[in-house]
Amino acid sequence: MFRLHAMGLNTCHSGDFIIDRPKGSGDCLLIIFKTDAFLELESGRVTAAADSAVIFYKDTPQLYGSVCDSYENHYLHFDIDGEEDRAGIVFDRLLVPDNMTQAEELLRLLSRENVSDSRNRDEYISMLIRMVLLKLSEAPSGNRRRFSDSRAAELEALRAEIYASPAAFSSVEEMAARLNISPSHFQQIYKKEFGLSCYDDLLSARITTAQFYLGSTALPVYEIARLCGYDNTTCFLHRFKQRTGLTPSQYREKVKE
Repeated sequence: MFRLHAMGLNTCHSGDFIIDRPKGSGDCLLIIFKTDAFLELESGRVTAAADSAVIFYKDTPQLYGSVCDSYENHYLHFDIDGEEDRAGIVFDRLLVPDNMTQAEELLRLLSRENVSDSRNRDEYISMLIRMVLLKLSEAPSGNRRRFSDSRAAELEALRAEIYASPAAFSSVEEMAARLNISPSHFQQIYKKEFGLSCYDDLLSARITTAQFYLGSTALPVYEIARLCGYDNTTCFLHRFKQRTGLTPSQYREKVKE
């Protein structure tokens, strides 16, 4: 169980800002640097670039501060009740995740839950803290963001919507319109960000959705085709077999077996 003590988002300080706690803060501390900073670790002093982070474990010395004219960060003071909850979380090291935007979205959810009156508030807060820490602790894949955080967030949100509701999109033009950019530019940045074309990704979303319904419901094939964005069942049958090597009926029987 994770217990939140205090948090702050986009906290700003002057250029002479420094924190020096030789015995730590008495609890665990997450810092997400939004401006360049220095950070003292067991291995020595390092430069923490914007959109890097550190998770100090309880009683770890904390020494960090600004290296430019201003300083900004997000912070999270918290405790961990059980040692088993530490699994997968990297403490006391500089963390440089591929995607800081996802962690920040979780932090914003956490800040809203922190002031809610939900009867499950503590459980939600604990789950959100763990998700943030695990997201930051993931080993970098080398796919650092190619676009601004705002544009990357828009692309990720759109992709999540495509997979959640593939029937809502029928063309590249519709997808590009969500970001208010031209279809040609949209196709370029989509492929750079995710490594495949937006059209191929839409097809994958439709087939994945079809596989779910075929394997977990008794819905007729024509209805599943409609839920996946196909008004023409014949076209759906062709695309499904092209992608999976099986007809929908064959796939359904294979799942049953």
